[in-house]
Amino acid sequence: MPEFHRPEMPDFTIHEYAPLMDSSDMTPEDWQHIAADIKAHYDEYDGFVILHGTDTMAFTASALSFMLENLGKPVIVTGSQ
Repeated sequence: MPEFHRPEMPDFTIHEYAPLMDSSDMTPEDWQHIAADIKAHYDEYDGFVILHGTDTMAFTASALSFMLENLGKPVIVTGSQ
């Protein structure tokens, strides 16, 4: 999304999962996939932002907090209604 890349913004990369899914359909396997992606790209970024539907955001955030315990970099899980 080139319209988001502006000089006053820090560098960032958007990684989109395909197919997109409703957050109410997320499973522990999806949480593991997100955690594995964060671990695989840990050295490339200063932090991670996960955009998530609000139905199960608390469950995903909780699962990731245990899977990524003592990570050393911020992981932000956010969404909107």
